[in-house]
Amino acid sequence: MSLPVKGYMNFMGGGRNWIILVFSLLLAFFMWSIMKLSANYSSYIRYNLEVTTNLEGRKNHSKSTDVLMVGAKSSGFKILQNRHDELTMSLLLEDVDPKHFHQYGSDVEMFYLMPESIKQKIQDAIGLDIKVEQLATDTLFFRFPLQSNKKVPVEANSLITYSRQYMPYTAINLKPDSVYVYGDLAVLQGIDKVMTQPIKSRNVSGSVTGVVGLSPIADVRFSAEEVLYSQEVGRYVEYSVKVPVTIGNAPSYANVAIIPQEVTVKCRVAFPGSEAISAQDFAVEVEYDEILRKDVVKPVVKRMPEKILKLIVEPAFVECVL
Repeated sequence: MSLPVKGYMNFMGGGRNWIILVFSLLLAFFMWSIMKLSANYSSYIRYNLEVTTNLEGRKNHSKSTDVLMVGAKSSGFKILQNRHDELTMSLLLEDVDPKHFHQYGSDVEMFYLMPESIKQKIQDAIGLDIKVEQLATDTLFFRFPLQSNKKVPVEANSLITYSRQYMPYTAINLKPDSVYVYGDLAVLQGIDKVMTQPIKSRNVSGSVTGVVGLSPIADVRFSAEEVLYSQEVGRYVEYSVKVPVTIGNAPSYANVAIIPQEVTVKCRVAFPGSEAISAQDFAVEVEYDEILRKDVVKPVVKRMPEKILKLIVEPAFVECVL
């Protein structure tokens, strides 16, 4: 049995009206929810707090043994998100001033922190979307295990190149020139120095200065993460002179032939050179005791002007015949 055409049309029209009504109600509810969730509300948020600090002789990272409860104002969206994530939420505070940590009781590794003393740092870490109103937790406890440490020198990893006729007047100066390294004793035993990150500069024609980080070492931390470097650089003048080779501490009866009898001394001085360099400014010797032990000996420069920046002797070895 089929419906009359007019009845069928009324039925279809009524169905569309119901669909429009339901859709309108859903849309209104959605808009109302957005409006409500966009408003700000006060609530409590739980954080597992982690900190990094620089307590001398101790590990620099720790997690609080208790939860930090923060009374905060934020949008409904944020509250819902925080309630969903609160079991896994963590908050990291980096480079907390060691003065905020205090030894607790007789346990040398346990420290306590008053969150109120670092309220602004907590706010900065949480972000601007959430306004911290109060800190419901008044004390947090952290364990900072003791670590072995030792002082080692810092060595520059220099990749500096110099313009033609320019050279370093001094070695690279580092401040600080040594650091404390912290870690397990077994690891520290294999460390005798710390290298800087590469110091790069090309075609240098003047003194250089800057800040460079230290190259990391696995499972080790440093008392400083970067150092200041400087080096005096300037123009030079090069001289080359022939200097006779003499024998040091030789007895009067000694009869030794040195081949060659003189060497070429090449040296550099800062520009402009105030005075010319001559052979009389140098004394080059080989020791008689060394001649007795071997036939080929390295001559040693015993005297030279103080203003010399770099010196090369050619040949580097001479033959001695008794």
